[in-house]
Parts: sequence; C-alpha cells; structure tokens
Amino acid sequence: MSPGRSGWASLALGTIGLIGCGLLVLLLTYRHNVRLDLSPQRTYTLSSHAKKILSDLPREVRLTVFVRSEDPRTPQLKDLLWRITQQTPRVTYEFIDLNRSPALARRYGIDRYGAVVVESGGRRRDVSNPSETLLMGALLAVTRDHERMVYFVTGHGERSPDDGDRKAGMSVAKSTLEDDQFVVRTLPLMRAESVPIDATVLVMAGPRKDYLPGEITQIEGYLHRGGNLLLLVDPETPSSIAAFAASLGVATPVDRVVVDPERRLAGGEAVTVMVADLLPSFLVSGTLESPPVFSYARPLEIIEPTATSTLAFLKTSSASSAVPENGVRAESGGRPTGPQIVGAAFYPAPERHGRLIVIGDSDFATNGIIDYLGNKDLLVNSINWLARDESLLAARAQSKEVGREQFFVTETQGAWSFWLATVLQPAIFFAVGFFVFLRRRRA
Repeated sequence: MSPGRSGWASLALGTIGLIGCGLLVLLLTYRHNVRLDLSPQRTYTLSSHAKKILSDLPREVRLTVFVRSEDPRTPQLKDLLWRITQQTPRVTYEFIDLNRSPALARRYGIDRYGAVVVESGGRRRDVSNPSETLLMGALLAVTRDHERMVYFVTGHGERSPDDGDRKAGMSVAKSTLEDDQFVVRTLPLMRAESVPIDATVLVMAGPRKDYLPGEITQIEGYLHRGGNLLLLVDPETPSSIAAFAASLGVATPVDRVVVDPERRLAGGEAVTVMVADLLPSFLVSGTLESPPVFSYARPLEIIEPTATSTLAFLKTSSASSAVPENGVRAESGGRPTGPQIVGAAFYPAPERHGRLIVIGDSDFATNGIIDYLGNKDLLVNSINWLARDESLLAARAQSKEVGREQFFVTETQGAWSFWLATVLQPAIFFAVGFFVFLRRRRA
C-alpha cells in the first residue's frame, strides 16, 4: 500500500473511532444523568419529604398539565415534573396547550394556565398554582384511602389553628398539616361530651387557663382508648396542666425558662435559642435537616425514665440553664447547669395505649416563627409520628421569599464571624504589610 493510501486509511479509521467515542459518551450521559444543584435554596432538588412520598406511592398517578406555551412558568413546571418522574416510574404527565385544546380543558373544567389535574384510582385533585409541596399533597390525596383527623383543644387560651394573627396565630400550621392530608378542626372541650372517636391526634397548644376536672377526665379517657396527644407547654401554662403532664410522666418546673447563651440567635434575646441536641435515632428529630428555634421555652423533667418507652429527643446545649421567669435578664449570663430537656416522646404503656409527645414551647408552631429552620418539620413530623405514619417523616421543601436570603447564626457563630472577619483577617494583612515594609527598609 502506498504511503498516501495508508495515511488516508489511518485518518478514516481515526475519524470513525473518534465519532464512535463521541456517540458512546453521548449515550452514557443520556442514560446516566448527573445533576448538581448549586442554587442556595436547592431550587432544583426534591426535598426528602417528596422523595419519601414518591418512593412509597401505592399505585399509578397521571398528571395532566394545562399551560400556555409562552408562559414563563412552564419551563420551571416541566423541570419539576421531570424530577418527579426521575424519582418514580409510577407518575406520568402530559402537557396540554390550553389555547390549542379548549374542548379538552372544558371537559376537565379547567380555565386557568398552569393548572394540574392529578388523577389515580378514580380520584382527582386539581392544583392551581403547582409547587412541590402542593403536588405532594395532591398525590397523597388521590392515593390514600383513610382520613386523618387532628383536633386542637380550645377554650383555655390555647393557640388556635383558625387564628390568622401574623405572630401568635397557628393558621400556617393548619395549612401545612392540610398539605399532608390531615383534616384540622378545633375542639371546645367545654361543649363536648368526649374527645371525638375519629380523632387521630389531639393537640393542646399552650393552654393559659386551668382545665376543669371533667375536661382532664375526657382527655385521659381518650388516651386510655389509644388516642395520641401532642402537648405544648409554656412558662404560662397553669398548674392543672402541669399536674396532668406529671401524671403522664413529665414534670414541668414552675416559673422556669430555658436560656442558652451559646445557642441563642446572634444579637437576639437569651430566651430565643436553637435547640442544640437532636436525638438522631428518633425519627421525629433524626429526620430534621435544621434545628428548631424555640422562644421562651419551659424545661421538662422526665419522671422515672425508661429506655424502652421514653425518649428525651430535644435538648439544649451544655451551656444552658433553667432560670426563674422573672430573672431572665439577670441570670442569662450565669453559671450553666447543663442540657435542658425541651422535647420528650412516650411510646404506649399499659396505662396509656396511645403515643404522647410533650414539647416545652408552643411559640415554635406559631405564624411568627414556624418557617424558621426546622420548626415546621418538627411540628408535622411530631403529628405524623403520633398518627403512626412514619413514612411521611422527613424534611420538607423550605418556603422562602423570592429574592430574600435568610440565614440564622447563633451568638457563638456570630462572635466567631466578628473576630475572623473584623479582627483576624485585617490583622494578618497588616502583619504581612509591616513585614514587607521592614524588609524593604533593611534592603
């Protein structure tokens, strides 16, 4: 073979090999996508909560999405649904241009761009402004066969799920629970003969007035029947509730407030703290991706703890202490007395067939701070655990304001940031500059 022909053959062989390698790389990248989400809010990553729901879907679900091609929200919605279908093959979706298919939209009763119709097993749920949280709620609604009821006791100064006050209300907690397919109702015990038989979980959210003996008897009867209770106590919680908690196995020291100088929010008051110690082996606390923030928390003491039925799953740091309510300012920098229990869980016992969680704060679930760090997950995880629905215990997608970044640092972290950025870094540059100045003068 002449040198010219040999060169052309080598060139052709090399070109074919190069194209083959390119096709192989293209095929591998098509079949094995690797996605790296560097956005600060992890906008393009499904939350742990969504992944759990999708991995446990019991049957096929079909999503019909009505959009307008030019709508700027459509690409984000396509990306969200792509992420969902990458997580489970049981979800399929179809995009319909509302302008081009008005008859189909009319048959579904849809007249808004961006609406999603979620269908499974003859059930249907419409989502008008789809987000990850709303779609997960719709998936639960069409695939779950039983209804879960949560009753909030009212009539004694408790925080109410129907209260929309931007600070003290619990309307955000109610909508969050409804997203997890709980039916939320209030229960004025004074007008009821007993706790309803369909109550999955009963919530006492920071009562301020004493209960009548008959009302306590109703709750005890509910617990004896296998009911589940979430009890949120504050420093203002009256003596009758403290005595009731003690009968359940939790002492709540009178007029005591937890302060934690190391874990308080930077620049904030000593009584608003990040809970430092989350028990990793307990599902409620172990699935939290961020610590909860408590304000004006009441310390708890477990009476006769047992390893099998009692868990102190939330504790403050070793630098914390329980101080008199009227001496918070004077003793906030005093001698620490060690970790304080602010959350305890109880498994069923012979005298109480249901589950119980006691938390030494009700502020964390109010509209004012429920969106702080892990507060929302703590509330919903606690109620899901009480309802024996461990499959839904996980961190949810954070709801943040667009264009507004939020972050929280403790007093200790804030002090470190100050010394590193304001003192140490300028000092290093000054020292280097002074060293260079001396070297040049000697030269």
